[in-house]
Amino acid sequence: MGYLHHAKYWEYFEHVRTELLRQNGVRYRDLEAVGTFFVVYTMSCRFILPIRYDDMVIATAVVERITRTRVDHSYQITLDDNVTCEASTTLACVGRDGRPMLMPDALWSNP
Repeated sequence: MGYLHHAKYWEYFEHVRTELLRQNGVRYRDLEAVGTFFVVYTMSCRFILPIRYDDMVIATAVVERITRTRVDHSYQITLDDNVTCEASTTLACVGRDGRPMLMPDALWSNP
C-alpha cells in the first residue's frame, strides 16, 4: 500500500522515549545492568493521517506522569506540521524477576 506499517510506529515511540531518557542523563543500558527494567503496561494509539515510505517525520515524547513504580508518556508524530499520530504508554518498573519494584532514587524526581 505504500504506507508505514502500524507496528513501526511503536519503534519510533520507543526510540524517542529512550532518547528522552538519555537527554536526562540516563542510559537505558545502564539501568538494565543494575537490574532495573521498564516494561510496557498499557499503550494506545490514534492514527490521524497516513505516513508513506520515505516521508520525513518528527516524533516527540513527553513524560506526563511519574510515580515510584510507573511512567506515563504521550507521543506525537508530525509530518509538515500536521499531526499524523498521537499515542500514550504506561511503563512499569520491574526487576530482573519481572516483578514490580520501586524506581531507583536517581530516577525519582517527584517525592
